Amino acid sequence: MTPDRPVGIVLTGGASTRMGVDKATLVVDGKPLVVRVADALWEASCHPVECQGGDPVAIAEYGLDAHPDAQPGGGPVAAIRDALQRHAGSNVVVAACDLVDLDAGTVGAVLEAAGDDADVAVATTDGERHLLAWWRAGSAERLDEALDAGVRSFRGALERLETTDVAVAPAAVRNLNSPTDVDDRG
Repeated sequence: MTPDRPVGIVLTGGASTRMGVDKATLVVDGKPLVVRVADALWEASCHPVECQGGDPVAIAEYGLDAHPDAQPGGGPVAAIRDALQRHAGSNVVVAACDLVDLDAGTVGAVLEAAGDDADVAVATTDGERHLLAWWRAGSAERLDEALDAGVRSFRGALERLETTDVAVAPAAVRNLNSPTDVDDRG
């Protein structure tokens, strides 16, 4: 894999407790969320595109590979670390499966901001960091250190790394967490 063609990873291992159903396979506007996000990564030149965590049988029905989390229920930091370890020689773009309106242009903006000085380039709106980020090859060790120190949150892990914030349109990183979010989507 070359740095200009990062691996795309859709995070699909969340418990979806507020949604009440598996968000990865939730159909919105005729398309499962996992497919919507995978398409955005693919269209932004990520290759291959695969999923981390979740139900591999259900995800395979959409033509995507899912890799199990080494620590099921370990949260996004552990899942990202798993993907980085699996693709140790590649840069990786990670996106949450519930980014309902993610598009290739937004992923491309994150890719363009990835520089030589940063471990991570992360999508940001109004100072809030979202679960769409480019990770430099070799960052898994830094996430291991964060996990060993008890860091479980995505934003907490970013605080321990050299991070570039990338301003993106809020609609592009809107996530769906509950049935109300789906109903309110307009």
